[in-house]
Amino acid sequence: MEKRLNMLSVHPWNDPDAIRLSKRLQKYQDAILTFFDYDDVPFTNNHAEREIRPAVIIRKNSLGNRSYNGVNTQAILMSIYRTLKLRNHDPLKTIINAMRSYAKNGEIPPIPK
Repeated sequence: MEKRLNMLSVHPWNDPDAIRLSKRLQKYQDAILTFFDYDDVPFTNNHAEREIRPAVIIRKNSLGNRSYNGVNTQAILMSIYRTLKLRNHDPLKTIINAMRSYAKNGEIPPIPK
């Protein structure tokens, strides 16, 4: 597999999509087949897809983000929200406490471990 991926990445392609793919293969060649070397590394990204699904549903139900600032804000909030959920914290409660702390002393506390 490594030989074949290497051949595909260095082939002199003419098609712009093939050229873009070969560049990506070159860039990530050390990581693409990691799952062959480690049993605990999955060969799909299904877990990551499931993790971002709630944010995608929210974006869909709210008819998307209408500005770059909206996109940025949602990305940051969803990242914080999912991180807190994965760390077994109540996201709403933690965010409210962080906002209270910020209002009181002007500093945003770190995300809990």
